[in-house]
Amino acid sequence: MITLIQFPWSPFCITIRRVLERHRIPHRIKNVAASDRAQIIQATKGRAYTVPCLIDGEIAVGDFTDFGQEVARYVDRKHKLGLFPRDKEGVQAILARYIENDLEGVGFKVDDSYVIPTLPLVERTMLTRFKERKFGKGCVAQWARDRAKLNRQFADLLKPMDNMLASSEYLVAERPLFVDYDLYGILENYLYSGKTKLPALNQLQRWHRAMSRR
Repeated sequence: MITLIQFPWSPFCITIRRVLERHRIPHRIKNVAASDRAQIIQATKGRAYTVPCLIDGEIAVGDFTDFGQEVARYVDRKHKLGLFPRDKEGVQAILARYIENDLEGVGFKVDDSYVIPTLPLVERTMLTRFKERKFGKGCVAQWARDRAKLNRQFADLLKPMDNMLASSEYLVAERPLFVDYDLYGILENYLYSGKTKLPALNQLQRWHRAMSRR
């Protein structure tokens, strides 16, 4: 049985978790602290330290590259899900970069500003240190002060997605492909704290309800 090593709020872990759930693929969830990557490093023999990490028997798969889709593509190949049809590779690559750069770059700041202060001391301190090394001293507190602005930015960035969904049930096909799960992960990360809600974009909300169904 597949084991998914994850942080429960990670958008990229949520993406893989939703793929496994929606396709009824038997799996176990192993939550690890953001400050302890030992299991991931050991499982991948040092090739990866990020989540999601998938263990399937003696095989360990991580997203080893920038904009990595290795975990998603492994699940797709093994279970023949058709999430990456050849004729959609180009548009999915472009959309995934928008979703994982522009959208995630705003949404995670809102979520982090709520979630990080609630973590146990060691995990909170180590994760804050990690964020500050990348984004500067006091960044988490600054994101908390900027929530209203970040929420507006996030809503604006979602408008192109809403426009796309006006002419199609899902983003690029009449069934969910990888980019639908990718976007779902970003949105569920944004909603994870329970203190945010989706913007008033009708098509996006309709799509989100469909993606949330088992």
